[in-house]
Amino acid sequence: MERVPERPAGFLKTYQLFVVLITLAVVALSITGFVWAQKGVTVVVDGESRFLKTQADTVGALLEQADIDVSDRDVVSPTLGSRLVDGDTIVVRHAIPITLLLGGERLALDVVGSTVADALIAAGVTPGAGLDVEPPLSTPLSAGLTISARNVFVRIVEEPVEMPFDVVTENDPTRDAGSRVIVTDGVPGKALRIHQVIVVDGVPGSRTLVSEQVVVEPVDEVVAVGTKRAGRPATRTRATRVAAAPASGTKLTVTATAYAPGVDGVGTRTATGSRAGYGVVAVDPRVIPLGTRLYIPGYGYGVAADTGGAIKGDKIDVCFDTRAEAIAWGRRTVTITILP
Repeated sequence: MERVPERPAGFLKTYQLFVVLITLAVVALSITGFVWAQKGVTVVVDGESRFLKTQADTVGALLEQADIDVSDRDVVSPTLGSRLVDGDTIVVRHAIPITLLLGGERLALDVVGSTVADALIAAGVTPGAGLDVEPPLSTPLSAGLTISARNVFVRIVEEPVEMPFDVVTENDPTRDAGSRVIVTDGVPGKALRIHQVIVVDGVPGSRTLVSEQVVVEPVDEVVAVGTKRAGRPATRTRATRVAAAPASGTKLTVTATAYAPGVDGVGTRTATGSRAGYGVVAVDPRVIPLGTRLYIPGYGYGVAADTGGAIKGDKIDVCFDTRAEAIAWGRRTVTITILP
């Protein structure tokens, strides 16, 4: 039998080993190359972050692989064509469609932002003083949101006005009872009123009175009311009603009413026990002590000698001889003089 040489068999084994090694190297290189091609990238979409492993070469390719839709209205940083590098951070902010009502105009906007304030900035409007915005500036944006922004400011308006004069009546014992004669004509005064007016989008709204400045004081109309009873001459006592005011004394502004003794339930004696009549004045003793001498414009001199349940505080009640005189006096505000 013919023997086969052993040399070729050894060569075959070496060759087979070489092939196996080459195969293993190719597989290792393929696996290593695949791993080297992977990139770790952080993607932030509208504030939400996630980490991705990718072999994509560009930002656009990565977003397409991750099913993240973008349009030309959205903001992508870096741009879609930028090459990816391991460790990159990709930021995507989608535009939000909103409607802005501004100055009578209706604007449709795609806003890349998160709040109403961002929408105003995108429209070229500074969110701050002078704007009435609804909803509030901090409200989050949502698709289809309608924002109303009105220009509001305060206007100062000056308004000249006429001040009416007061009518002051004074008893005149030289004239027949019930007669009335104007002694001094009343003259209206002038004042300047300052208003604040709220103006919204150029339309004046509500106004508020801030102050009133008197420019010219009004002049009171003085009316003499006759108190003389028919058939009787004016007595010396009644003449004191038009006596001149004293040169000294303490001034006090009071509300003065009038009464007559013996009528309307009023007694004929005063709180001090004296007989009630012209010249007696009812007072609040806590304000004007009893026995104090007084001068009352339009009435004359009197003495604090009576009191009354309704006479409290800065109020006096002057006594007349008749009910008609008391009614003619009525109720008035006067500045009396408290004599020393």
